[in-house]
Amino acid sequence: MAVHTSNSQLAVSYGAARAEVAVSGQSLQVKLPMPWLAGPQIESIRLKEAEISQAGAFVLATQEDLIFGAAMVDASEKLEGAAESTYRELLNLSTGWHLHRVWNYVPQINEHQAGLERYQQFNIGRWVAFEEHFGRELRSHMPAASAVGIQGGHLVTIFVAGKEKPLYYENPAQVPAYHYPADYGPRPPGFARGVVIGEEGERTLYLSGTASIEGHRSIGEGDWALQFRTTMQNIRTMMDRMDAPEALKVESWKNGLIQEGTFKCYLRHPEFLPIIQDSLFEVTGLTEDQVAFVQADICRPELDLEIEATFKLSRAS
Repeated sequence: MAVHTSNSQLAVSYGAARAEVAVSGQSLQVKLPMPWLAGPQIESIRLKEAEISQAGAFVLATQEDLIFGAAMVDASEKLEGAAESTYRELLNLSTGWHLHRVWNYVPQINEHQAGLERYQQFNIGRWVAFEEHFGRELRSHMPAASAVGIQGGHLVTIFVAGKEKPLYYENPAQVPAYHYPADYGPRPPGFARGVVIGEEGERTLYLSGTASIEGHRSIGEGDWALQFRTTMQNIRTMMDRMDAPEALKVESWKNGLIQEGTFKCYLRHPEFLPIIQDSLFEVTGLTEDQVAFVQADICRPELDLEIEATFKLSRAS
């Protein structure tokens, strides 16, 4: 049964004992078993005139021009099947819409099972679903996305899709993820580095999970400082490509250019938190209430941090 509400929210919280996707009152709540380290522990998106409904594994909040969804499926066994079924359902639900952003929380992401790393299994399932849905044009429909580790045995997927077709962006210093060579698995990851919705006035920018990668190779294994510098350079490049360099300037937050914005930093080793905090705040001018820090395994075992961001700019930058 669908529930119509004039004022609700999508709330995503960290530090939960177990994964949970549920409707509570007028809100869609996602609880993630990822240790919260600092910054906002709950991220929320206000939903106006939304219809909240259940469709298969997904709970949906549908507005006139946007649809938000979240699902939790058992992935304790081989992950490929769980990813394929989740994405097949996601793509069917979003038919007639355009995928803007997907967040994937993958249990035991770096472990090996049935001869493959579980992240590689996830990529196979995601790719098969995209190929089945879009055919040979699948690469032109891939949203901004991230995939990091989560505790427990459930794959949690959160997505936002819209009526407006986004602009897709890639980093010229990096090979597009969907063109990675077979060294990284039988099927490549399926996502764009960044997405922008809206060309004039208010724009929404989604920066995918960004790490220390040049070309397709990891940079700085065992060297957190080099990983941080490379990650920040990739972020600056993407902000320039998306015509939003102001997004990394604290003045933009103070003068209202950025109406809403969040950074999220995933750290493999929580003991690096004070150093990464100081470094990030120094180069951006941001403060702790603007950046959520959580502990998570990164999709590549040799990498120790990943940063993503969402911005809503009040005018073209």
